[in-house]
Amino acid sequence: MVGMRRTRAGFTLVEMLVVIGIIAILAAIIFPVMANARHKAHQTECISNLKNLGQAFSQYIQDNYGYFPPWCASHPNPMSPPSPQNAPDDTIMTWDKALVMDYLQGKEETVVCPSNPEPKSVMGPGAVQGECRSYAMARYTQRLRGTDFWGGYAQMIPNPSKTVLLFEKGANLPGSWGDALGENVRQSHNSKGQPDYNELMFHYGAKNILFVDGSVKLEKTEQGAFAWDSGRTTPAGSENLGPGVCEVWGLPSDGGDWPPLE
Repeated sequence: MVGMRRTRAGFTLVEMLVVIGIIAILAAIIFPVMANARHKAHQTECISNLKNLGQAFSQYIQDNYGYFPPWCASHPNPMSPPSPQNAPDDTIMTWDKALVMDYLQGKEETVVCPSNPEPKSVMGPGAVQGECRSYAMARYTQRLRGTDFWGGYAQMIPNPSKTVLLFEKGANLPGSWGDALGENVRQSHNSKGQPDYNELMFHYGAKNILFVDGSVKLEKTEQGAFAWDSGRTTPAGSENLGPGVCEVWGLPSDGGDWPPLE
């Protein structure tokens, strides 16, 4: 008998290179699609958070004779922070702590956007680990009394569908004094050392925003809340606050920051 030599089939170098090239092409197609799908899911989760927060605000207002919650009941002067200011503390009562405890069944994750680009650890005494609170309360929802900012009556706001209540900003844990209040919807905490405007938007050049009337919208940098410009400058006159100003309680007729009626 003549023995038959069995040969083992294998890939040639050219065939392997072809397979690797096909895998690389498929990966280049699939990975961006998966990343976009994940981002869309995060964006949807963020919108759901803001809608739940809007309902909590509405319940608070109904229970308190039409009055907004103060942005921080224990330390309402934004120029006089408590110590510590950038970590939760039993002596600090910010708007989110009040809502989470009383109207959101303790669900602290409601104030966290999964697309927040800020680091998950908060520097300070002990370097606390945790998810950053992702929303700041617009300052013009608060009436100035002396040096303190307290809530105001919701019915006094003339354009609730365009007046920002919460916008995405934050690099501190829920219940922290820092980042609980904001003056311009384009602000970020800017902990990464990047320019303050545009680069740290949470959703590909846009932010989810909760308005006073309870509506939630994804606003791009040149639209909606970002497009309105009061033309005001800081008290020193050195900086134009630009589009999205939400610093001072007021009416359109007296030069305040609220969006004018159309």
